[in-house]
Amino acid sequence: MKNLAPIALLSVLLCLGLTPASAQQAQQAQPAAPAAARDIDPNTLANAALQALALVDGGRAGELWDGASAVAKRSVDRKKFVDTIAAQRKPLGAVSARRWTSVSRHSTAGNQQLPQGTYANVEFETRFAGNRTGLELVSLRQDEDGTWRLSGYVLK
Repeated sequence: MKNLAPIALLSVLLCLGLTPASAQQAQQAQPAAPAAARDIDPNTLANAALQALALVDGGRAGELWDGASAVAKRSVDRKKFVDTIAAQRKPLGAVSARRWTSVSRHSTAGNQQLPQGTYANVEFETRFAGNRTGLELVSLRQDEDGTWRLSGYVLK
């Protein structure tokens, strides 16, 4: 079962974007397309965020952090990321239902808190054991290699 963790994380990363080699091949095969034409389907982003949440649900937040964008790793260390998620999620119990409610994408020129790049946010309404509800926000960043990676997770 331990061998599935890297596969699960790899599937999150692969479904979020092209691998570096395939990205280079795609760029060589076609002239540069306008940014809008290169946008990824919102359903693909939502499904990738769901796969990331599956790692959180399975108590594998550390593995999620291991494959996260450098942006996420600069903002919080692994132990704090794992401990914070565990502390937030444990009192709520198991997830009984989850549905995504919005997907947004934006590019930024960057500032001190948020480096330049293209980001996506996927928001979920989540029901936990005991009929408790929460909002989960999974943030992704399209890294320089063209791969979308986790840049943040928030539970409200």
